[in-house]
Amino acid sequence: MSRDGLSASGSSSSSSSKETFKDQGGNYRYNDDMRVDNDHNLTRVAPRNRDMMGWDKPGNFWSDAPHYYGYRVHSLPSSWRRISHWGVDYYYYNGIYYRSWGGTYVVCRPPFGTPLEHAIDRAILRTIRFAYYVDTYRTFSRTFDYYNVIARQNLIIAQQNARIAQQNAAYALNSNRALTAYELAEKLGLVQSYAYAYSDYYYMDGVFYTISASGNYTTIVPPAGALVTSLPDDYEVIVMNGIEYYMVDNTVYRTTLFEGQPYLEVLGQMYGSLYSQYNIYR
Repeated sequence: MSRDGLSASGSSSSSSSKETFKDQGGNYRYNDDMRVDNDHNLTRVAPRNRDMMGWDKPGNFWSDAPHYYGYRVHSLPSSWRRISHWGVDYYYYNGIYYRSWGGTYVVCRPPFGTPLEHAIDRAILRTIRFAYYVDTYRTFSRTFDYYNVIARQNLIIAQQNARIAQQNAAYALNSNRALTAYELAEKLGLVQSYAYAYSDYYYMDGVFYTISASGNYTTIVPPAGALVTSLPDDYEVIVMNGIEYYMVDNTVYRTTLFEGQPYLEVLGQMYGSLYSQYNIYR
C-alpha cells in the first residue's frame, strides 16, 4: 500500500484513452486520474474535475459495474425523482443517485439506510475486518437529529458487545484501542457509529452493508474500526489538527497497522458545521 493508502493510487497511466479497469482493491478506476503539470510533477485530478459522462454510463450501486462515484454527468434523464435525506437532496433514477454541484450533477452513493431493490451477488462484496468493537456506550458533545439516531443504535450495540466481551477475553483486549479511537474522534469533532461483534459487515466501493436475518442488504453508516485495504476513486485528502486523513463522502479514514498489516480504518463521520468546512458539494 502506497503513501496515500491506496493499492494503486499512483500507478495508472496518463493516457488520453478513457479505459476503465479495476485496481488491486477491486475498485473501478478511470485512467486519467493523474496528470503531469508544467513542472513535470504528477498531480491527482479529482473525479469531479475529469471529463463529463452520460447519465447512462454509471452502474447501479448494488452491481459490480463501474459506479463512477464523484464523476459529473452532462444531464439527468427526464424521469428522475428527488429524495431528501437528512436535509440533503438526492436525484434518483434507475438505481443511481446524483447530487447537484457547480451547475452539474455528480454520481453519488445511496443515502444510509437504503435497502437494496434487487438481489445482490454476495461474491462481489467483501467481508470486512474490524480493528476493534465498542463495548462501552459513550456520549458525544454534539447533538443533532441524525446523531440522535446513531446514538440510540450505539447504545443497543454497546450493550450487546459488552455481553460478548464478558464471554470472550480475547475480544476485550481491543477495548483500549476502541477508547483511543473514540478519544481521537471526539478531539476532531467526529461521530462514531458502532458495529456488532461477530456480525458480518460488507463493503464495496465506499459503501458499507449489513444483512438482516431475512437475507436483505441495507446500506449503513460506516462503522468505527472497520478496516479496508483501498479507497474508492473519489476520496479526498484532508488535514485536521495538522494530520492527514482521508475522506469519502462524510466518512473519515486514517492509516493504521493491524496485526502487522496496513489498512485504512474508519475513524468516524463529519456532520453539521464541521462537515460544511470540507464538503465539496456545499
